[in-house]
Amino acid sequence: MWQKKSNKVGEPADLTVADLKRKAVELLARREYSYAELEKKLLPLTQNEENAYTALEWLLEHGLQNDERFACSYVRSKALSGYGPIRIRMELNQKGVAAKWVNAAFEECEQEVNWPQLVDQLIEKKGRTLDMTNPKDKNKLLGYLQRRGFNLDQIYAGLDRYQNQ
Repeated sequence: MWQKKSNKVGEPADLTVADLKRKAVELLARREYSYAELEKKLLPLTQNEENAYTALEWLLEHGLQNDERFACSYVRSKALSGYGPIRIRMELNQKGVAAKWVNAAFEECEQEVNWPQLVDQLIEKKGRTLDMTNPKDKNKLLGYLQRRGFNLDQIYAGLDRYQNQ
């Protein structure tokens, strides 16, 4: 939609700074993006990298893009979807969010997200279909929870609570 047809095959379109700003605002209207994600989306749209970085700086100056805000909303969203802190940290790192913003997001969400309760909910949900006395099924549950991003301490504590019910 925004890419103008270029004369040569494989040559990127050359959007102006105003076009790049408009494109970035359209992207941010749908959901939050990290700086690195926006950079990755805007750079292919122009031949002049300065145009993309000018548009990105404009977004920062006007408060339209903020990695701290992105990290907080991402942590909340993923935690509500049943993902653990290890996986969330890994995904934020892959999205190019600085460690200080990731740590700040986890500190801010500490009151809202109850990790032990989340582990308990997932164990309860999966435990219905598995025989917890069977070591094979117990290993399936352990693997599932590890893939979701929980550490072994959280998982074993949750299993102890589940078996003591």
